[in-house]
Amino acid sequence: MNEVRKVRTWSLVALGAAAILPIVVACQPPAGNQPPNVAGAGSVGYPYPGYPPGQYPQPGQPGYPAPGTYPAPGQPGYAAPGNPGQPVYPGTAAPGFPPSGQPVPGQVQPAPSGSAGPALAPTDPNSLQGILQGIQNAMQGQTVPGGAGIDLTDVGLKAHAMRVAPGMQPEGDELKQNLQQGQHAVMMVTLQAGKCYTLVGFSAPGAVADVDLNLLAPPLYMTLAGQDLTHNNTPVIGAHPGEMCPVIAFPLQYKLDVVANKGSGIVAVQLFSKNK
Repeated sequence: MNEVRKVRTWSLVALGAAAILPIVVACQPPAGNQPPNVAGAGSVGYPYPGYPPGQYPQPGQPGYPAPGTYPAPGQPGYAAPGNPGQPVYPGTAAPGFPPSGQPVPGQVQPAPSGSAGPALAPTDPNSLQGILQGIQNAMQGQTVPGGAGIDLTDVGLKAHAMRVAPGMQPEGDELKQNLQQGQHAVMMVTLQAGKCYTLVGFSAPGAVADVDLNLLAPPLYMTLAGQDLTHNNTPVIGAHPGEMCPVIAFPLQYKLDVVANKGSGIVAVQLFSKNK
């Protein structure tokens, strides 16, 4: 009797297994269509957008972005993970974000060492070494009351100022110097917040054909705050509409270097200003 019961029990188990097996088999995907084993974000092998799985550069490998060279969430150029075809860290910067070492648009850059602040006008940093060498033997510029002269040089200076410094008035003394070719003359000019400035120079035709102006920033006078980048007898720093408007709250004295690059004769330079 016991043997009969055992046979019936095993028969029922076999029938149940046979009924369940087709359901389990039906739930399995066909061979070759197995779902990929995708790693989670932050885990080894996670495919960052734009990089094949396992090929994203690791620390120390070429192409791995250095800290601080890619934008954080919320910054311009940040690419959220999951955007197809838009890598988060392509090389060293995200889309629209400047490469390492370049300033971020709209971000105030630190002033150079020894400078009173950011440059007030365009400059050519490559010329600084020659300027510093030249002013070692510069003469102290001779000055006259601003706007007082009536000779050809002064008339030309005033006419030039009407074009490049409209609406401005002479401020301080005028440098008026007889320069030989290659000579430098220096004078001090005071600039302060609340005003905008233009430095205007002139040498009459037949005198100095190429006059340059270089404005050096305190306290060490070893950095350029503004520079005339032309090669003619009508130099200017801060021509309209790019006047120099300091932001330092207190007055600062800048050193103005005037050099005759080509030709010899009388050179006049005047600082013009207006309220900001």
